[in-house]
Amino acid sequence: MEKLLRCREFGTDCEFEACAETADDAMQIAIDHARAVHGLKEISDKDRRRAKAAIQDSFCVPMGGYNLW
Repeated sequence: MEKLLRCREFGTDCEFEACAETADDAMQIAIDHARAVHGLKEISDKDRRRAKAAIQDSFCVPMGGYNLW
């Protein structure tokens, strides 16, 4: 099962969701997003632990959805 981490779990008004096959990959996607979009330069150990605890099992829809035709 894929892993999902939602940006809004951290008190932001952001609908971004990092979804990947592994928790480590979801975490890296979320870190890249936090740096690029929210301007975070450093991610503290405390925030990394908080993010790891917020990762959920999920079924993720690929970007752009599914091609049903």
